[in-house]
Amino acid sequence: MSWFHTREVHPGVWLVAEPSHVNSWLVAGTERAVLLDTGLGIAPIRPVVEALTDLPISVLNTHSHFDHIGGNHEFEEIVIHELGAGPLEADIAGDLLTDYMEYTHRLLAAAAEYRRADADLLHLLTGDSDPRPLPADFDPAAWRIPASRATGTLADGDRVDLGGRTLEVLHTPGHSVDSICLLDADAGLLFGADTINTGPIYAQLPESDLGDFAASTERLANLAPQLRSVLVHHFGRVEVAPSFLAPVAEAFAAMSAGGVPTTPALDCLGRPVREAHFEDFSILIES
Repeated sequence: MSWFHTREVHPGVWLVAEPSHVNSWLVAGTERAVLLDTGLGIAPIRPVVEALTDLPISVLNTHSHFDHIGGNHEFEEIVIHELGAGPLEADIAGDLLTDYMEYTHRLLAAAAEYRRADADLLHLLTGDSDPRPLPADFDPAAWRIPASRATGTLADGDRVDLGGRTLEVLHTPGHSVDSICLLDADAGLLFGADTINTGPIYAQLPESDLGDFAASTERLANLAPQLRSVLVHHFGRVEVAPSFLAPVAEAFAAMSAGGVPTTPALDCLGRPVREAHFEDFSILIES
């Protein structure tokens, strides 16, 4: 079984999932394609996306965190928000990758039991969500994510022309200062990056900011009437209705104002955080 799961979700838009980890998205116009993020770098991603289109492919990073840039070094052209260009060139700390691999092993162990319950009772797992075993030739102890260099930078309002398809850059800080979402207005598609998630939304990082998150998610919620779908970059629910945006914005407004109950939890690196639970998602903040 391949580490990646792919399928065409909308015309010219392919999910390139590392199921239950990261969802990258390949978006094609008539002249070229962009890969929105390059995942964890656990297996080569370029051969996977080149099998989906004959168009030239460049990378557009939604932000500079390790789990979105792992395959950057496989590509010649990389663009990112101007605030992410410097961090993109920094080395990834080895202990961070070690902690994430511990999470991966826990995920795979839990998935084995969950599959049995799902087959018997729940019937929820799909190719989008069922975690894959690590590739046979992957050595967790040797896992490294090479630094990469942006060949161009982006700012809020920039438009990426793919030929017959344009992606508008929306600067949406909150998760990180360089976070962006991408809007395909003609198709009514919003790529939510790490601003919109269908599991825990990460606001617990040193650079995360609840006030920025509240402003960014309100901006996205205001786009809902013109949207057809929201495509997300983590976890197994890879696509949600635009109506998902308003509750996220309301939750962040309440979190920013204070007073929302939280419980102790661990993030995917095993670090203590506080978690606020909502009906269809949760929000992690620092402990």
